[in-house]
Amino acid sequence: MKTFFVLSCFIAATLAAVVPVSQDLRELPAVRHEEHHDEYGQYALRYITAENTVVSERGRLVPGANGAYVLEIEGQYQFIGDDGKIYTTKYRGGQDGFHVDGSHLPEPTSLI
Repeated sequence: MKTFFVLSCFIAATLAAVVPVSQDLRELPAVRHEEHHDEYGQYALRYITAENTVVSERGRLVPGANGAYVLEIEGQYQFIGDDGKIYTTKYRGGQDGFHVDGSHLPEPTSLI
């Protein structure tokens, strides 16, 4: 009987500790998903969610300055904002750093 009581208390405590999902978070299943990889780690992917968010990205190996290969990435994502407008953000990353571009993003400011 004690074992049953202790086990019941443990289960009740575990269920009470479950954190509810915030209303701000959306779970968007991919209605279409394509992904390709090769043996060198290069890849290409694209998916579309139920709310028409479109994400595409590719990573490819390019020769680096020291003769080794570096994985460069480039991609973009597009979504429909709460205001009904389509927002597109493009990004790329490689030897010269990570760069993001989108007409809805603020312009970078110079520190000089």
